[in-house]
Amino acid sequence: MACPHHVHCNAVCKNMAAVETATDDGTLDAFPSDDNEEERISGPYTGYDQYGTVDHTYWTCEDCGAKATRKGALIDCC
Repeated sequence: MACPHHVHCNAVCKNMAAVETATDDGTLDAFPSDDNEEERISGPYTGYDQYGTVDHTYWTCEDCGAKATRKGALIDCC
């Protein structure tokens, strides 16, 4: 299946990239998971302010101890 605009475009087409990364059964794995990442990142944990009030949640990297309020921020931490 080709992109209808592919013949008019000299650059890489986002639609062609999606077709090229489709699996054998026809599904698209847009965000492939890395099982090691899930084991390395733990949480969510509850964070408290200086008065003991719950004010955020955070995740921790088990390898380096980094903490982040967004789990995705720890993917390239160490």
